[in-house]
Amino acid sequence: MTKIMQISDELKDWIVGALKSNVSPIALANALIKKGFDNRFAYETLYKIAGNEAIKTTEGQQIRYNYEVPEIGRKGNILFTSDKDVRVLSRNEKPFVLHLDQVLSSEECDELISLSRSRLQPSLVVDMGSGEEREGSGRTSKSMAFRLKENELVERIETRIAELTGYPAENGEGLQILNYGLGEEYKPHFDFFPPHMADASKGGQRVGTFLIYLNDVADGGETVFSKAGLSFVPKKGAAIYFHYANEQGQLDRLSVHSSVPVRKGEKWAATKWIRESNIYTATRVFKEKSKGSLIR
Repeated sequence: MTKIMQISDELKDWIVGALKSNVSPIALANALIKKGFDNRFAYETLYKIAGNEAIKTTEGQQIRYNYEVPEIGRKGNILFTSDKDVRVLSRNEKPFVLHLDQVLSSEECDELISLSRSRLQPSLVVDMGSGEEREGSGRTSKSMAFRLKENELVERIETRIAELTGYPAENGEGLQILNYGLGEEYKPHFDFFPPHMADASKGGQRVGTFLIYLNDVADGGETVFSKAGLSFVPKKGAAIYFHYANEQGQLDRLSVHSSVPVRKGEKWAATKWIRESNIYTATRVFKEKSKGSLIR
């Protein structure tokens, strides 16, 4: 069997993100080998990337990402939903980031925190080799995820996000609640999957992230897009939506971002990762008649 001797630009940049999250080069090289890469090529490539050296990719040279304005960016400065009008505070084109005011009410934020607090677990990252989730030193928060339409509040928020973005609620992963304590952070990373790990049977690639701040943070906790020079201070009820995949299947490497350490107090946020298509196929989800909720 012929071993793979080249990597794509997208895979290279995902490796960079993994290295910044303190995943060891050896672990990443072994993951490449398991995926069919040549042993020597895998190790040499990882150590070149770790040392910030130039490497050969399948594209030969970097191809510019073709920016497309997603539906949410074509609706003007006030976005209308069936239960709430949302004002656009700012927008950035490259990467595409929309800053939104009062997506959730103060009461909705408080209720999400209350419902999730007892269910928090250490946050996980995706293992590049296996595709499984595991704990990682680059992500030190705690989190939990609601099931799709788990309760009235979650369903209302999912519907609102769907109406704002134009993507059906079924394209979204379960609403994840994040809690960062003092000093906790999420180092620079991408939200999209490495291309070889995007599974069409499970909704395909992630295309955008809807991040809602559930409290005001006394100091720290900003969401930072380092390559774009953008920084967003958490404000209760406000949100950002960033889009990083286009119709050609390209992934925007300028979307690399981080949650900087909390220096005072704590940070609460809700995240909805949106995929290309419906995640909850008939074979993976059914309706529990007694509760009327969707179970994965």
